[in-house]
Amino acid sequence: MYKMIIADDEPAVRRYLRYIVNQHNLPFEICGEAADGEQAVQLVDRYQPEFVILDINMPVMNGLEAAEIIREKHRDTIIYILTAYGQFEYAQQALRTQVADYLLKPIKPDQLADTLRKGISSALSQRIACQRLQRMERQIAKDKPVVNRQKLFELLKNDGDNPQTLPLLQRISAKEDFFPAAVLSASYWPGSGSSHMEGLGKRLLQEGVELFGGHAIVTSFSEELVMIFNRWDYDVRCMLQHQLEEWEQKYGITFCAAVSLVVRPSQLGADYKKAKKKRATGLFWRQQGLLVIDSAVDGSAEMDCEAVQKQIRECLLERKPDGAKKAFYQFLSEAKERACQPEAVHAAVIKIVNKLIEKYAEYIISDKDASLLRKKIISEVNQASSVAELEQCLYSLIDSLESKLGSADQNSAGQAVKWAVEYINNNYHKDLTLEQFAEKLFMSTGYFCRIFKKHAGEGYAAYLTSVRLEKAREILLSGKYTVAEVAHMVGFRDASYFSSVFKKHYRQSPSMLVASITKSGS
Repeated sequence: MYKMIIADDEPAVRRYLRYIVNQHNLPFEICGEAADGEQAVQLVDRYQPEFVILDINMPVMNGLEAAEIIREKHRDTIIYILTAYGQFEYAQQALRTQVADYLLKPIKPDQLADTLRKGISSALSQRIACQRLQRMERQIAKDKPVVNRQKLFELLKNDGDNPQTLPLLQRISAKEDFFPAAVLSASYWPGSGSSHMEGLGKRLLQEGVELFGGHAIVTSFSEELVMIFNRWDYDVRCMLQHQLEEWEQKYGITFCAAVSLVVRPSQLGADYKKAKKKRATGLFWRQQGLLVIDSAVDGSAEMDCEAVQKQIRECLLERKPDGAKKAFYQFLSEAKERACQPEAVHAAVIKIVNKLIEKYAEYIISDKDASLLRKKIISEVNQASSVAELEQCLYSLIDSLESKLGSADQNSAGQAVKWAVEYINNNYHKDLTLEQFAEKLFMSTGYFCRIFKKHAGEGYAAYLTSVRLEKAREILLSGKYTVAEVAHMVGFRDASYFSSVFKKHYRQSPSMLVASITKSGS
């Protein structure tokens, strides 16, 4: 990045020049603007820029006068004269002042951009004296890690075969015999008592270069520490493991690092991708330590969540939220053992969330509330970067549903039983099951049985049987139907079983009741 001073008495021109520099992504920092030549000289003295653009016609001191003063004090500064005057004498004076170029207004953006690019090239190759060259060399040394980082980033993101990999690594390491043996991808998460997080990535990079720079290329991408080792053996591994542990203790963090062994330098990008993917998976599952891989790292891409959906549902039906959370925790533990990829886990959790809300929430919350709840939970799931955060997302949903279920229980248990009794009285002849009522009322079968007995005075099965028998007796007394016909009319599938239950309840078999009616009639 080069510093630049712009001097012109018209603010619109200064804004225009700044716009051109920014629009063409030129490597300039405009550190000052002047409205006259005297201000321009002062700014150059203060900031010592490499480039100055001066308009000729300015108050107090014109651009050519300012250029002469600047040239006397700063021999290496590159000066451009910008003016609406095309007279020969102005051009002559500008050349005597050794300006880099004489540009006529109105200047085109591309023309100025090309001129500045040529100026950069010229400054580097021809017009920088010894003092300027030394300063430039210091700047290059300062920028070298940034340049190398960008080159490495471009190199590693290409997971195809790249024959330029080895020459580039040898140039960056300044070692002709550098040959990649392993690539490391490492990240960390803070502990509860961490207090040194600000600037930690930069400190780790500096310390990493000092410790491993002798036999590794060390760089960082955001919060990821990357090392390319030219030797990988027991000693290097122990050294790396020891340093990770020391950093953890020193800074109160926890590392997850993955190392992929390199077989062919041209395939370094693919090896790095393996290490990065393994590290990202480990970071999601909060796996601590050094993970070394020398084969495929793909974990399960799909997850079967039907079983855990059923478990969570049953626990919610039983009003046991802790059981639902335990089932989900076990599900995640098994996924961790199978090294499932984070994206697969996210997809499975979203399925679980949708299923719970879609299938059951309609009984306890409105469609609008269900939609808002779904959006909130799924948004949290998508933002979760670790398994712990993912757990909290579903726990939040379970707590929300349990809270609404609790409110529904307090307000409608009696109403639910009243509805069930009325339904039985009107539909006793149908194939009614306990599960149907529990499902409809978003209750477990056990819970439904308990509240039914509490509010109806007897159990569900006993009540249903008594209703059916009472209706059967009424029909039998009419004398119009046989015992088998009556059995089917009131919901019994088997006439023999009906006769047995009827006799036990009324101490008289249906056939005896029919016979007594017939005898009375005759």
